[in-house]
Amino acid sequence: MSKVVVADAVWTNPPTRRDLQNRLERLPLSADAKVLMAQLLDTTVDVAGRIMEVGRRILSFVLEMMKRHPATALGAIVGLTVTMLVGSVPLLGVVLGPVVGPLLTAFMISQGALTDMRNSSLGQQIELFGTRLDAALTRD
Repeated sequence: MSKVVVADAVWTNPPTRRDLQNRLERLPLSADAKVLMAQLLDTTVDVAGRIMEVGRRILSFVLEMMKRHPATALGAIVGLTVTMLVGSVPLLGVVLGPVVGPLLTAFMISQGALTDMRNSSLGQQIELFGTRLDAALTRD
């Protein structure tokens, strides 16, 4: 399957709810995180009298992107972890956390994305998924 076609395939033919729940169970996450992600599966939107399972499509897109673009996912995890550590420093964390945290997280995610973009078409995937979601939400 072409890398640009991933977002299109996720949009037109998303995995079943059972497949996504099985993939969630195999992730090395805490039980609380798995429950929150499973609750995302139940998210729906009513668009022009049609019910769309947006949560299922978003979750399948995120899991597919994590599989195809591991450096971006690692950058997000490292950035958020270091942000939490900076925020937990006594006295300085209160001052530095809100300023340095978002900048550090954005930097780490962008570094991972740049690494993945050198090897794949991450920007095209996100743009294609965004246009599909916008088109579905603005449709009659």
